[in-house]
Amino acid sequence: MKENIKINYGKEVLELEVEKEAIKYNLMPADVETVSDVSEEVKRALANPIGTKPLNELVKQGNKVAILADDITRLTPTKEIIPRVLNALNEGGVPDKDITLVIALGTHRPMTTEESLQKYGQEVMGRIRIVNPNYLDKNSLKHYGVTRRGTDIWVNREVVEADVRIGIGNIVPHHPTGWSGGAKILLPGVAGEQTTGQFHLLGATEQLLGQIETPCREEMEDFARATGFDFIINTILDRDGKLVRIVAGHIIDAHREGVKWGRCVFGAPFKEKSDITLSSTYPVDFDLFQADKGMFSAAISTKAGGEIILLSPCYEGVSPTHPEVNELAHLSDDELFRLAREEFDQHDPLSIAEVLYFNSAKRMFKVTLVSDGITKETAQKLGFNHVEPANLQAYLDSKVKEGVSLGIVHNSAETLPIEKGQES
Repeated sequence: MKENIKINYGKEVLELEVEKEAIKYNLMPADVETVSDVSEEVKRALANPIGTKPLNELVKQGNKVAILADDITRLTPTKEIIPRVLNALNEGGVPDKDITLVIALGTHRPMTTEESLQKYGQEVMGRIRIVNPNYLDKNSLKHYGVTRRGTDIWVNREVVEADVRIGIGNIVPHHPTGWSGGAKILLPGVAGEQTTGQFHLLGATEQLLGQIETPCREEMEDFARATGFDFIINTILDRDGKLVRIVAGHIIDAHREGVKWGRCVFGAPFKEKSDITLSSTYPVDFDLFQADKGMFSAAISTKAGGEIILLSPCYEGVSPTHPEVNELAHLSDDELFRLAREEFDQHDPLSIAEVLYFNSAKRMFKVTLVSDGITKETAQKLGFNHVEPANLQAYLDSKVKEGVSLGIVHNSAETLPIEKGQES
């Protein structure tokens, strides 16, 4: 008997038919109650900060304030959050002219004016200055020493030279940091190329999705302590991008409370691993640099030696800012780490880290990309199989005929599969 399965491929919905007995699990974030009034939830969170004073008591007249907020690739409702943050800062004596919004692009491309309007809203754009930082521009960065792990710290100058730093972001399971949110908005959000590359190399060889105490998390929180990070506002959204909860306050205490909420939303229990996992990354479909998160969630619930089928249009290809991935994709881990040690200045460190991530997936699984944004030739260059979306049904039919089991993970860039017995 066949079962009809609907699964997102970007903004489209594919309808597939699969033998019911072949399906081991069909995972997605939980159905949870959402907030009816986002503005009121922002007000509640700001009035009840975790582990620190309210925002209007942390600032004083004469302070220069840097707000770090995530970019258009994230669904954080910044348009509703930032105006209330500005009002709280005004109450504390800081006028709008002393507040700067620095977009935490990481290594993403700059946002357009239209995207900024969509993301932050007309009110914010009319009130404060907004900076699209360039992580490659050494003149816009400040050197801040070396961490205990040896990461050389270069960070946006406007951020570290401000008197007060506030981070606004979202909490989801994240490879390789374990969870997003908290101090991640600072590192790698507004760090330089060298720092960001070294940071990503920390998580290149381990499966860390869903863990809290990871090398990357420890590094970013060490960095935040060293630079002085005063306050975070983090959202937890459901699978449709609707607000579930906002946590605000201390960069660690508030973040850990947010992770508890995130685990309730994104944790998806399963009983048995499958031979093949169909992994839809929607709505994280900008490029493969973002969509690759769906490989690592699927890796948790797929048998070693099995296959991960990653569905994502990857509208902007592998990455508009890291083209060297294609040229490095044939290299082994040893060769990549040698480049990182000996030729760091000659290569894009984020491309090195990304290929290491790909290698870690390919060691354990066959990876098949279902994508219009990545050609068959590019997929093969990366070491992946490729199937056109229109041919996916036939491809699955051929696999199921071989007697394999199938699992499905929706919203896989955010879903955290949790094997029964390992829920704690």
